[in-house]
Amino acid sequence: MRILALDIGSGTEDILLYDDSKTIENCVKMVLPSPSLVYSRKVGCSTKLHMDLFIKGDTIGGGEFAKALKRHLERGFRVFMTEAAAYSIRNRLDEVRNMGFQVVPDDPPPNFKGETFTIQEVNISRLQTFLEEFEEDLSDLTAVAVAVQDHGIPEGEFSNRRFRMNTMMKRLMDSSRLENLLYIDHEIPERFVRMRSAAEAARSQLPGTSVFVMDTSAAAILGCLEDPKVKGARTALLVNVGNEHVTAAITSRRKVLAVLEHHTSILKAARLESLLQAFMKGMVDGEAVFEDGGHGAFYMHGGRDIPKIDVVAVTGPYRAKLKGRIDAYFAAPGGDMMMTGPIGLVRAAKAARRNPSGGA
Repeated sequence: MRILALDIGSGTEDILLYDDSKTIENCVKMVLPSPSLVYSRKVGCSTKLHMDLFIKGDTIGGGEFAKALKRHLERGFRVFMTEAAAYSIRNRLDEVRNMGFQVVPDDPPPNFKGETFTIQEVNISRLQTFLEEFEEDLSDLTAVAVAVQDHGIPEGEFSNRRFRMNTMMKRLMDSSRLENLLYIDHEIPERFVRMRSAAEAARSQLPGTSVFVMDTSAAAILGCLEDPKVKGARTALLVNVGNEHVTAAITSRRKVLAVLEHHTSILKAARLESLLQAFMKGMVDGEAVFEDGGHGAFYMHGGRDIPKIDVVAVTGPYRAKLKGRIDAYFAAPGGDMMMTGPIGLVRAAKAARRNPSGGA
């Protein structure tokens, strides 16, 4: 079995070409700058050249790319974007327009003389060209699994933070294992535009190959469970301290008991530790987390009878916030913290292939 796992975050894109005929240490692994970061640098060059921009292509992660485009507008230059590309900025196009972006059809406006960017964050063709130099072939993959973060597009004025948490909770109600947060290609809800864009890009470049998509935070905490120390624990607190979000889950015998999500920038180290201590005791109120600027929290059984936590496994680029706190163990599945997300993707994709109807 060969699975190409692409974990696309705001800072890096972490790639694993999993091959079950090899040890994980001998599989191809790469850590590259994220597409958002790469495109932000391109925008910066255009800003220096005083050029208007026309952006088309896929829906990608905003992050640094969105910030660079906003700076471009602030300098007085115009930015035209197709609808798909504009969802990279915000998940409501009215908000995108209000920022000053001009959302247009698939062609630039008449007499446009600026620079055109075609944005894409799943570029398997380019990866294949590079790997051919090392006699690695992507034409016979069992599956492609992609992790991106997507808040979704809720109806009306409903908060996308609440929408994200509600969707996660409903998926876990159906099956309380983290693997169930993976979507098979055709199952991705229409309101998750970025996930659907990633799946379509993967499908178009590798037709006939199974495609799976998962949220980056879910992939990371699932990957923690593949660390030998964490795998041997009965009950674990799994924490991903990412560039944008802190996501935590309590699992017991691999079943999810609770989930918490907040914003990394809001939580200083001591405050994060205090929140996680309360979370492990079943004492975090989801509404309070939301009012504090986070996404929320929920307990599958109302916070009752949370077992003693055997290990607190922490991953993510800002994991150092918890160094020396709450007995944090820095998980490194396969011996490499940067592969936590891809390894989580591989585990979820293998479970989905064994049980394509769900309920892994």
